[in-house]
Amino acid sequence: MNPKPGFLVLGAVVIAFGAGGARAQSAAFGPEAFHGLAEVRLASTGGENSWLDHGSGKTDALEGLSLSEVALEWRPRFNFALAAVITAELQPKVSDKVDLGEAYLQLKSPPSELGRLSGRAGLFYPPVSLENDGVAWTHPDMISASALNSWIGEEVKVVGVEATLTREFGAHEVSLTGATFGWNDTSGTLLSFRGWAQGSVKSPTRDDFELPPLSPFMSARQGDETYPIRELDHRVGYYGRVEWRPPAPVSFEALYYDNVGDRTSVDSHRQWAWETRFLNLGLKADLGPRTRILAQVVNGETLMGYRYLGERWLDVGFQAAYLEVRRAIGEDALTGRIDGFTTNDRTLKSLDNNDETGWAAAGAWRHRLAPHADLILEALHVSSDRPGRAYGGMPARQDQTVLQSALRLWF
Repeated sequence: MNPKPGFLVLGAVVIAFGAGGARAQSAAFGPEAFHGLAEVRLASTGGENSWLDHGSGKTDALEGLSLSEVALEWRPRFNFALAAVITAELQPKVSDKVDLGEAYLQLKSPPSELGRLSGRAGLFYPPVSLENDGVAWTHPDMISASALNSWIGEEVKVVGVEATLTREFGAHEVSLTGATFGWNDTSGTLLSFRGWAQGSVKSPTRDDFELPPLSPFMSARQGDETYPIRELDHRVGYYGRVEWRPPAPVSFEALYYDNVGDRTSVDSHRQWAWETRFLNLGLKADLGPRTRILAQVVNGETLMGYRYLGERWLDVGFQAAYLEVRRAIGEDALTGRIDGFTTNDRTLKSLDNNDETGWAAAGAWRHRLAPHADLILEALHVSSDRPGRAYGGMPARQDQTVLQSALRLWF
């Protein structure tokens, strides 16, 4: 029987306390070690209900007033070399509402001629998102993330070991990251059968996401839900990342991810080991002290199942990109973003069509109400065409506009 991610994290914390000593353990419980947030939203939605509310809507917004998230993040530091991050989350939109977000140990070595070496081990998101750098893996200036990073939050959380080497070459700085991981075998399920979406919901470690109505061909093979954290084929996945920071207010990065799924391992809940791989490219640029540009593009594919009529059950290519511009105005911020996304079903399309094309535009204003309280107003429009909606009796074309506000308290 495989150990659950929670047990792995508990063991890591016990080791950390044992290595830290009494003084470090005491400091680990100081106020500076704790961070958190609570967010309440008020939303007006147009179009279909959210995919989290038994609909086909592309956002996670729920009509009316709702508690969207509560998170407590513990960041103890035991000594120079050893620290940890453990996040507990309450997500009312997910059935198993209280769960682990991320939980990992952090290690770093003293600087040397080789460079600065650091690492982490546990449950975490791969370093893909340029947007979600706030408390508890949130976007600090918007309510919803891009389609690309919404998917990372939903389906690309891993249990693994990661190492990073950072070295300076004159005025340039380069970081190289490599990782091996497991517990991410079902990555690609939600993206293939539901398609892209935009929001802030994050993958549960113990619970599932409900899938939309499947084609008759796939409903006999795939369960009607997906569990984002699953180990099925006992293979080790990997990713590698390089980041370059030249002597200018700009940085570039590239990450290649492959979960090395065997495509055919399945459990009693009809959860399959998908083979999912992608290349992500990112750009971050500061145009003066108040304006920041973020851009990312991802290109990948996900495959699952046996062969039927000479073709794999699922072979889906996917692409997404966004451009985001943020302008600081005092303690406030104005942010605009435009997205494009597609999926390309390359097999058995007459039996199970998972094609999709779409775009989205969003604008947000974050207003600082108090030192630890923000009001965020956001308008989001998503337009998409997905023939597979016909399996649930819905039209392929869908347009959805969401106007929402959020009161975010954080510390």
